[in-house]
Amino acid sequence: VSGNYFSQPLATRKTKASRKAEESWSVDCSQDFQEVDPPLPNVDHSYALSASPAGLKTRLCEALARVESLEHELRNVKDRERRAKKTVRDLLEDLKGKNLINEDLKERLGFYSDLPVDFLSKQGHEYTKEQREFALTLHLHGPKAYSYLRKSLHLGLPHPHTLQRWMSSVDAKPGLNMMMLDMLKRRQEEDPAKYGCVTLMLDAMAIKKHIQYNPQTQNMSGFVDMGDGMNETDVATEALVFMVVGLQGHWKAPIAYYLTNTLSPDTQKVLILHALEELHERGIRVLCITMDGHASNISMCTQLGCQL
Repeated sequence: VSGNYFSQPLATRKTKASRKAEESWSVDCSQDFQEVDPPLPNVDHSYALSASPAGLKTRLCEALARVESLEHELRNVKDRERRAKKTVRDLLEDLKGKNLINEDLKERLGFYSDLPVDFLSKQGHEYTKEQREFALTLHLHGPKAYSYLRKSLHLGLPHPHTLQRWMSSVDAKPGLNMMMLDMLKRRQEEDPAKYGCVTLMLDAMAIKKHIQYNPQTQNMSGFVDMGDGMNETDVATEALVFMVVGLQGHWKAPIAYYLTNTLSPDTQKVLILHALEELHERGIRVLCITMDGHASNISMCTQLGCQL
């Protein structure tokens, strides 16, 4: 190969891409590099941790309080669910196991076995007829069991004052006669010396078994009636009458009567307490209670704290 070959000028490329590839690029390194601060951590997120131990402790306390609140709410939800599934039948078994009710009362309340216990925890709601009958029957015939359900199990049973109002009568029906009690209140306000102090007398008298239709009330009468509006099937054999007698002045007034067949000391105790409360609210003092020496009366007095 001759040397003239290497001395020949190279052919110039004519395409645009070729000319652009042959151009040289200059890089300006005269500017100084600027230091950039590292980004700050984002503390807005729940996974961001505070730098100080005090902040960590505060967040830990808040988290623990939140957990405790959620656990308490969860327990309440479970309790409501358990009460929703529980019925009166379960309550009766519990009361019978604790000897708070006898077998007769358990059978008497067995009619309401399918009532859910959940209704007893709803405050401020309207009680149905069946719920009222259950509460009245249990309070009259098993006051200890009623108190146990209200105070120990914290069930929303009606207050005894509410039951007392339900049992009140404004006509000649069995129960407390509110018209007579209100009249005694007016007399007491007019003449406190004559109507302020009384004796409460109670007596049970036998009555003949007899069922008849009452056209005024359009109901059958002659059954057991405690003034609670319940439809009893047992025929009444006794009438228990409450009467107040003035200690100053010759006056007396019947304030209540009940149609019964067999009345336990517990039930009679509840009826007397209702009468005493109504008289006390009207400013009438009961200084003594008069009754005969029947075994049920003696047992009732013992329950009330009397020593005979």
